[in-house]
Amino acid sequence: MNEIFARRCILIVDDHVEIVRTLVINFRARGYRTLAAPDAKTALSLVAEMSPDAIVLDLGLPDMDGTDLITQIRRWSDIPILVLSGRTELDKKISALNAGADDYISKPFEIDELIARVEAVFRRIKTTTLTPIYLMGTWRIDLSKHQISDVSGVKEDAHLTPIEWRLIEKLLSKAGGLVPQKELLQDVWGAEYEKETNYLRLYISQLRRKLETDARLPEFILTEPGIGYRLNAIAPAMNQEGE
Repeated sequence: MNEIFARRCILIVDDHVEIVRTLVINFRARGYRTLAAPDAKTALSLVAEMSPDAIVLDLGLPDMDGTDLITQIRRWSDIPILVLSGRTELDKKISALNAGADDYISKPFEIDELIARVEAVFRRIKTTTLTPIYLMGTWRIDLSKHQISDVSGVKEDAHLTPIEWRLIEKLLSKAGGLVPQKELLQDVWGAEYEKETNYLRLYISQLRRKLETDARLPEFILTEPGIGYRLNAIAPAMNQEGE
């Protein structure tokens, strides 16, 4: 067990007793602390009171759909959320990721893979050293506050998931320049994800729906087919007093 992960706390949200027992045993064997919640109400209480480091969440909860629970948590917390669900339909995965999940693992699952993905999420958590304010069309991107607002006042603020923020930060690090697919996958998800181009396509699609006027005709998040992505028309904005 790597020291950087030691004593981190994982909240397991699942009403299947055997699955919870299996996860608790395996996470604790690797040095993690664990909390367990059989329903959404208990999970919300534990997130607020105990501040776990990550959540492993089943979507089929007795009192609330897991996707709705993710939406509620995302209103006030950026805690990493990994969905562990028997729902394998693509639309269910997309809904959970759009709501703010960081990863989606289908049941049945390999415990070693699940824990590897949890640890990959922890490795990705880092602070940005980029210039904090950028402009993209009428969008004002504040990296330090994780806020995207429309300077024209016409559109509502855009709300991004933690992984979407990491993608934006990575693309901004080479504003206007090409970022290869492999580099994005390694830096945002981890080296073990460098061939998971489907993840990248899904999240780029989500960002376009949130930030482009027409996601089918993107102006800002551009694809270089088979190579990578670039952000177009990005310019650092001067930080002014009273902004």
